[in-house]
Amino acid sequence: MLTELLLTQDEYPITKRWFQDDYFDLFTWQNAKDQITCFQLCYDRLGYERVISWDCERGFGHHRVDDGENSPHKNMTPVLIREGIFPYKDVMPQFIESSKQINQDIHQFVTQKLNEYRQQNPNKLL
Repeated sequence: MLTELLLTQDEYPITKRWFQDDYFDLFTWQNAKDQITCFQLCYDRLGYERVISWDCERGFGHHRVDDGENSPHKNMTPVLIREGIFPYKDVMPQFIESSKQINQDIHQFVTQKLNEYRQQNPNKLL
């Protein structure tokens, strides 16, 4: 189950929140009216990590995370690389189950946006 980590950052007028479990990291950015202006849902975070994101100005993005750890002798900064296919049929039910105990406005917003992505990108889904 997703739980909120107490590392909330306030960068007035934006509040950043972080929720995590073994499979997901969810980051939200909310304005002074508590409206979500951006989110990143990282999934399969301990395996082949990918991120689906939404921003009120730029729309949707889907990326894989290259952690930069291909060598044990140096640490590099993780980067996002465009990823084509979003495994909606796997991620959506897991997110619904994992997010039952978080703020329901956030749960509903992210669920709505994942459905919106599915409708806009039918050729980019598994």
